[in-house]
Amino acid sequence: MEGRLHLKRQPAVSGLFYPSVPGTLRSQVEGFLRNARMEPGPGVTGLVCPHAGYVYSGSVAGMAYASAPSGIRSVVVLAPCHRYPVRTVSVFGGESYVTPLGEAAADRDLVEHLSGMGHGWTIQAHSAEHAEEVQIPFIQVKWPGAAVTPVLMGTIDPAFCRGFARDLHAAIGGDQDILVVASSDLSHYHPLAEANAMDGILMDDFRRRDPSALSRHVGEGSSEACGAGPILTLLYLSELRHPGGYEAEIVGYSTSASASGDAGAVVGYMAGTVGRRPCA
Repeated sequence: MEGRLHLKRQPAVSGLFYPSVPGTLRSQVEGFLRNARMEPGPGVTGLVCPHAGYVYSGSVAGMAYASAPSGIRSVVVLAPCHRYPVRTVSVFGGESYVTPLGEAAADRDLVEHLSGMGHGWTIQAHSAEHAEEVQIPFIQVKWPGAAVTPVLMGTIDPAFCRGFARDLHAAIGGDQDILVVASSDLSHYHPLAEANAMDGILMDDFRRRDPSALSRHVGEGSSEACGAGPILTLLYLSELRHPGGYEAEIVGYSTSASASGDAGAVVGYMAGTVGRRPCA
C-alpha cells in the first residue's frame, strides 16, 4: 500500500479530450473562463460540470468554474465510472494527479478521513477515467496549488448517495474553502428537441433542489445524466453544508450540436452551482 501512495496518475486523455501542449491547454482554459463572463459567487460551494472533450463542453464547464469563488484550497471531484466498474465509490489514494499543466497534489487529510470510514481505492478505476481527468486542468488554472480528491462513483442509489454525502460532510467539516464538483453530462444521443426536453426535466429538478425527483426521473428514463450519482450526492451534501437553506442555479447549458452541427443525436451539457443563500 505504501508504494501506491506515491503513485502519480499520468494523463490518459491528454491530446484527445483536451490539448496536450501546456501553453495551448492553459490558453484554452483561460479563454473558457474569460468568455464565460460570469461573476464569481462568494457563497458557491459546489458545481456541476460536463466532462466531454473541451471542443464540445469546455465553454459550458468554463461557465461553472467562472462562477466559483477564489481562495479555494481543495477540490473534491465526484465522477461516474465509464471504463472500470466500481460497486460503490473509489477514492483516489495516490500522491498526485498529473496533467500537461503539472501535478495537482492529492488532499491526504481528506483521503485518509474517507478511507477511515471504509471508502477504499480501486486503482484500476482511475487509470483511464476521463470524467475526473478533464476537470483537473480547470482546477489548476482557476486555483493554482489547490489539492484534489477524485472520487469515482459506481452507483446512483439515493440511499447510498445520501450516506456518502454524510461521510463527505464529516470529512470536510466546516471548511468553506473546499469545493465539490459533480462531473456529469446529461442526455446522450437523442435528437436535439428531445434532448432539450429531457435535459430540461433534470435541470428543473436540480434548480428545485429535489434529489428525489431527479433520481426518479433518471430511473424511469425521462431524463438522463451519466453522473446522476455525483449530482445526487452534491445535492444531499449541500443540505448538510447549508442547514439554513441553499440555492441551486443553472448558469449554462448547451449540446454537442453547437460544436458539431449535427442535431440528430446530441449530448447535453449543463453548468450548475450550489451554495448558501445570500443574506436578505
